[in-house]
Parts: sequence; structure tokens; C-alpha cells
Amino acid sequence: MGGFATNGVNVTKLESYVEAGFNVAMFYADIEGHPSDRNVRLAIEELQFFSTELKVLGVYLADPFRQNGSV
Repeated sequence: MGGFATNGVNVTKLESYVEAGFNVAMFYADIEGHPSDRNVRLAIEELQFFSTELKVLGVYLADPFRQNGSV
């Protein structure tokens, strides 16, 4: 998960699920950015290196209020 931090990708939600015995862990993460963004792509590539499976469940449009840089 460190690839998100080193590439400046904001993780807005992170859930972890652990199998019995704590030998296997699964994560669900919401992030800010699009898979085609360079920093997101690099973070996903790093995550894939350390993972046996990775699924992108979807991409959602940001509210126009956020796209204008007004927060």
C-alpha cells in the first residue's frame, strides 16, 4: 500500500479483511485519481508487484465542485 503514498495518491477509504490464521489479507481501497493518471498507474503497478490479485471495481466521476479546485 506504500505505493500510493510514494506516488502522492490520496487514499480516502481503506478496509482490510483477514482470513483465519492471518495468513491472507484482502484490502478494499477508495482513492482519488484515475487509473490513466501517471501517479495512480505507478501506484497500481507497485501494488500488483506485491499482490496475487488486483481488481479495479470502478471509476466514478468527481463532482464538478471538486474539479474546479474549490473545496
